[in-house]
Amino acid sequence: MILFQRVKYRYPSGEAVLDGVDLEIPRREYALLCGANGSGKSTLVYLVNGLIPHHFGGALEGTAMVAGLDVASSPPSELFAMAGLVLQNTDAQLFNPTVEDELAFGPESLGLDPAEISARVRAAARELEVTHLLSRAPSELSGGERRLVSIAAALSGGPGLLVLDEPFANLDWVSTGNLRRSLSRIHEGGTTVVIVEQILGDFSRDVTRCVMLHKGRVVIDAPMEQARAGLLESGLIPCYEPRPGFTSTGPVILSVDRLAAQRGGRDILRGVSLDIREGETVALVGRNGSGKTTLVKHLNGLAKPSAGTVRYRGRDVAEAGPSRMAGLTGFSFQNPNDQFFKATVGEELLAGPKAIGKAEAAGFDEMLALFRLEGFLDRSPYRLSEGEKKRVAICSVLAMEPETLVLDEPTVGQDGRFRETLASALKSLARKGLTTLVVTHDLEFAGAVADRWVLLEGGVIRCDGPPEEVASTAGLPWPAGNGPGGGRDGGP
Repeated sequence: MILFQRVKYRYPSGEAVLDGVDLEIPRREYALLCGANGSGKSTLVYLVNGLIPHHFGGALEGTAMVAGLDVASSPPSELFAMAGLVLQNTDAQLFNPTVEDELAFGPESLGLDPAEISARVRAAARELEVTHLLSRAPSELSGGERRLVSIAAALSGGPGLLVLDEPFANLDWVSTGNLRRSLSRIHEGGTTVVIVEQILGDFSRDVTRCVMLHKGRVVIDAPMEQARAGLLESGLIPCYEPRPGFTSTGPVILSVDRLAAQRGGRDILRGVSLDIREGETVALVGRNGSGKTTLVKHLNGLAKPSAGTVRYRGRDVAEAGPSRMAGLTGFSFQNPNDQFFKATVGEELLAGPKAIGKAEAAGFDEMLALFRLEGFLDRSPYRLSEGEKKRVAICSVLAMEPETLVLDEPTVGQDGRFRETLASALKSLARKGLTTLVVTHDLEFAGAVADRWVLLEGGVIRCDGPPEEVASTAGLPWPAGNGPGGGRDGGP
């Protein structure tokens, strides 16, 4: 199904990413493709449906064959029927007015008759459990819901090869389990499945093979059990330090009182009340579509409530507005592309401090090293991998030295070593008094950094307390040893 021989690729900017890749994936394989940020994973999958070289341009060398077609001479329109690709940034491929139209687009492009199109749409929607979303606009969905819709849209085209770039990102624990079972069924039905992932959960037990890239080359190609030791050694699987078990006794810095929010005639938040103290690190967890991102958008005035108030040190946030709150509450978006507006990474990192009249932070160079951005300053943020974009987004917020930090899905697209680094950095910042709210589906990360979890369910707070208590009360998965005084074994 995939045959790459001595494949090298250089982007138009001159950046060499693939350096002699040899890879053969036969039909009916279920393969995991992994590697550190910047190792070339996403670049490799862009080859599968011809985005490289036909869309991105650049210089491609070697042999790249997909389903018997030469990628160099076969445009994406020819490869579309053979290979379905779900991008890491799902917003880049959702453009139809409704989810049903999104799922129908692929079969319509293949010229199928209306009855067959309808049957494929219904089957894909059932398989990914998005039937209840068919009449909704993709723009109204949560990040996890958009992820499932993107996979369903690729599946409805009936490709023999399905390539998914971080399909479990932004998914809650229930949706993750459902998707794992769906992908196993799809593979058992005869489809070749290739998954690119950073967070190796239970699904890694299902794959038949693990391929690891390092600096544009294949360095591991083996069954998962044989590859496990190499993944641990490389730092792709994080091993977090124990939580400090710290409880803040500082004053209340953020106060949410009976907050309500509506969108499209639907109640998203229903009377949410919440106090966060200075120096606390709080994890906001919950199912996809429970209202987490909507809630945090009210904390710095990006969204205005339908009812209720949000106060920062006693001041009404809605009245202050996002421009006045920017220097106090730093917000890193779930999709980093939504907060970029400068031509280079260097300009992006300094834009926030300039906008609020602050000088460059004293530890700016150390921050660049922490986020592995030293060599990125002259590059366009839009041309980075999604994981690299996320690091730029978080660093640009920290450069403003806010009092409170809101991180929406900070571990998406991040390799294990950086997740460890970020966890350590947040603990260090908490000791210095920074207040942090982490919105995440990565419960292992949440358990490593936050001594308080707030579980949002159906737009209301169901549980609020120590992580172990919230996990036990709500039936959330809890990794053994992930708590104060205990580390993780790091195994997938």
